[in-house]
Amino acid sequence: MMNTDDKIKKLITKLFGKATTMKGNYTMPYSTNNDYVNWSVIYRIDRVNIWETEKYNNCKYSGVIYIEPIEIKVGNEGDWEYLKYITDLPRWIGDDVKGNILDEIEKWLPMVCVDIDFT
Repeated sequence: MMNTDDKIKKLITKLFGKATTMKGNYTMPYSTNNDYVNWSVIYRIDRVNIWETEKYNNCKYSGVIYIEPIEIKVGNEGDWEYLKYITDLPRWIGDDVKGNILDEIEKWLPMVCVDIDFT
């Protein structure tokens, strides 16, 4: 029989079970022509750690969701540079990926408060 922590882990994994792609662009650093570069991050849930907590700000469960970047690239269509770490991109991109996941968790599981980390 599955306990509540395991059920929540399963729900989170189901929500983000498939690889998800986020895309965007940003201005090239030190560019005088406002040149833009495209970026793309494909990621999926690596693992979830959840535990029951005291009720605090409507959070009955706390935990950490570990995200595995599958593919990180920057450049232009047909001329991509593949990166190894999310930190190779501007910081706000990793923050946007985390924010996207947190928004979904809050929408579907409002009693769960989690941090997100990249593996």
